[in-house]
Amino acid sequence: MIAGPSVVTMLDYEMNETEREMLAEDRAEAYAPKPVGGAFMAGVCGAALALLGFIVAARFYGWPVRDHIGLALILVAGGFVLVCGGYLRLARRNRRARRAERRLIDREQK
Repeated sequence: MIAGPSVVTMLDYEMNETEREMLAEDRAEAYAPKPVGGAFMAGVCGAALALLGFIVAARFYGWPVRDHIGLALILVAGGFVLVCGGYLRLARRNRRARRAERRLIDREQK
């Protein structure tokens, strides 16, 4: 039997808002993964790693750490800002990718 124009296919299926959002999020995750955690905690981890690196370098070269507190504070602040900024950049990239995928899905549904 030959299917006529009255046959309903899956292409006629209309997705609701939550299904569209979930599909857009899944598609965006493939090339712009959403960062896990929070920007503040990422910054704290970056600051801790910068401090640890400073302490290791100071011990290696025989510098007294207390004599270079200003340098340590600058490195810790720099580590916090750098990693926090990187986290926020990844989050913004994910949001843009989700919006772009959502526009594509909306265009496909019309």
